[in-house]
Amino acid sequence: MRYQELSPHPKLQKHIKCFWMLDHDYGNSVHDHEQLWADAHTELIFTAGHRYFRKASARAMPVPASFVIGPFQTELQLFSRGRTMLVAARFLPWGFHELSKIPMTELKNTVQSCRGVLGKVGSSLEQELANIENPYAKIAALEQALLTQIAAAQKTKMLSRPIATDILKARGMIRVRELLQTHAMDARRLQRIFLEEMGVTAKVFARIVRFNHAKKMIETNPDIDLLALTYECGYADQSHFTRNFREMFGITPADFKARMKEALRRFGGKRPDVVFVQDSDPQAD
Repeated sequence: MRYQELSPHPKLQKHIKCFWMLDHDYGNSVHDHEQLWADAHTELIFTAGHRYFRKASARAMPVPASFVIGPFQTELQLFSRGRTMLVAARFLPWGFHELSKIPMTELKNTVQSCRGVLGKVGSSLEQELANIENPYAKIAALEQALLTQIAAAQKTKMLSRPIATDILKARGMIRVRELLQTHAMDARRLQRIFLEEMGVTAKVFARIVRFNHAKKMIETNPDIDLLALTYECGYADQSHFTRNFREMFGITPADFKARMKEALRRFGGKRPDVVFVQDSDPQAD
């Protein structure tokens, strides 16, 4: 597997966390799918080679060659049967709404075609990138197109950004009441801003951040004491923490610990690269 992240142009850093590329042959590897965890990033992805698919009952549901993954409140799995090569832009939680032709609330918990989300811009990007083989050249073309589109987009203040930044700094352990006081607004306005710009409420965003922090702690130290982690995440009851963790990631903290220990064993004690698409902590760059 080859995975690499690239920093965006300075003019894009308020919108985009990073550009990234992945080249992996799923047909010749024990790693035959990608596990995406609950996250508030939006991903704009262009693939070549074998396309991804999702499993629905006994059917394989194909994913478009170019697609957008909206903010997710649960887990998502993407499968492939061969070599898949892709380039992508990972948007900050508040950074995509200016470009989207559909409301962020309709993008939440969905995987949609690039054309459907970006309109003519998505169609043009898909055609342009399909004619470029070098992944670095593809990312350069994608970056230039996004520079043009964001410059032409209606200027907004991204009102959710400073509030979301406070949530990130607190690792999701902050009450909505405190946010309302700090930013001098009422609950209705706070909800409207977050739904419009991020597709989720401030409370849901804080929960996503909190549990991604917990997951990161387990990834970093699979021997971590789960009771101590429960308290660090602001819970007094481990069963409540476990239930909420499972609701978001589809797995209990104990099972996730076991999975990480097995991964370390298989990789000879070296922590494997578990980063893919949305599997990273949001950054307030």
